Amino acid sequence: MKELYSVSEERASPYPMTPSQHASLLHPLKSKGRVCVGRLTPRWKPEWYEPWELEDALYDVAGEPDVYVSMNRFKRTRHEENVHELAALYSDVDFYKVSELAGLAPEVVYEKMLRRLEDAGIPEPSLALFSGRGLQADWLLRPVGSKELPRWKDCQRALWQVLRPLGADRASLDASRVLRLAGTRNSKTGASVRTLGGTGEVLSFDEFAKRLPQVQEDEEHREGAELHDMRVQRAARGGYKAPRCFTVQSLWEERLSDLHTLRRLRFGQEQMPDFRDRWLLLAAVAMSWITAAPVLPEGDLFALAAEAGGWDRRTSRSQLQEVFERMERLARGEKIEFEGTLWDPRYHYKHETIIELLEITPGEQRHMSTIIDDEESRRRDREYRRERRRTEGVRPRGQYDQDRATDRQKKIATARTLKECGLSTKEIAQAMELSERQVQRLLQAKA
Repeated sequence: MKELYSVSEERASPYPMTPSQHASLLHPLKSKGRVCVGRLTPRWKPEWYEPWELEDALYDVAGEPDVYVSMNRFKRTRHEENVHELAALYSDVDFYKVSELAGLAPEVVYEKMLRRLEDAGIPEPSLALFSGRGLQADWLLRPVGSKELPRWKDCQRALWQVLRPLGADRASLDASRVLRLAGTRNSKTGASVRTLGGTGEVLSFDEFAKRLPQVQEDEEHREGAELHDMRVQRAARGGYKAPRCFTVQSLWEERLSDLHTLRRLRFGQEQMPDFRDRWLLLAAVAMSWITAAPVLPEGDLFALAAEAGGWDRRTSRSQLQEVFERMERLARGEKIEFEGTLWDPRYHYKHETIIELLEITPGEQRHMSTIIDDEESRRRDREYRRERRRTEGVRPRGQYDQDRATDRQKKIATARTLKECGLSTKEIAQAMELSERQVQRLLQAKA
């Protein structure tokens, strides 16, 4: 590990000023795995690089708005199950959401952070940045593999509990998180992302984990602890795979996956400034159909509401009260009557209604699995038939016409060559296995 982080203690400066310096601090040249660099342009645009490619990839992004880098490294896509190396612990501190801190300079809040960390026996961050609105605190680690992910999550939660009074974001505890790069710009405020301090030190994960306080299971965490659903988690990761047997549960799981796709297309990892209420309502309805038990997976729902909309538990319950009430009616075995038929009390939505509510464009529908209109369905059917014809060896129309024209020119040349050799039309027809009329047409054709 000393060779991998050979410059960890002798870095020219532990305070990066440029995006490439920041990325090199997080992901040294010899480290393993892929790094995600993402931009909001205005939609989320991820790009993947090997650590040694980062300097060239980021040399000209200084001053650009909303550029992010993954804190850990991955094998393939940026999902926790694809983690290759856990390279950092971090906390995203939104102090501007805390009334008594909102008007303070970031340097003042950083000093308060250092005092809280010192009181808890936690080392100073390796790097701390002003993100343009809040603070980013990073503790760089000698990398560990994905088998340490459960213990890594405990460490993340311990840091969150210590820094929670300063506005630490609970939605930023996952290993797939991306944070802003130093030297770029926050488009929401126009402020530059800049370094506040840090030791630049790379820490041993085992030693650091031992220094963290024991995670306290607060009331909010305990209440939703058993209300997580793997199907909901799979849809959020984009890992949905169509089952062999179609069910209403599989339909809504696919729809929830599409909703997450739509959110990523429009807003990336940011909270939703628009369509938030409608999107979260539809996501809650999807969860109500996905879960096997007649109760909403509150842990998943509240975490998603906080991440996507900035809602706390009270706001989420208030805004989604109708969904909770319908689930309670389902648990009691009640039905609702519509046009003389008894129906499940949960919300029933058609694809067309969802498209209308969220104003999903034809271009966005191309990224969806199931939330599509008739026109997109016909386009996919035409595409499927074309692909099947290609697989069966049927040539595209353009290629067919070109081959036919080429073949005709060859026949014209052959017929004229034989004519110049003194053969009659009948003899040419016999030689080319054509009718005399076809030969006459070939001889009369324009070159």
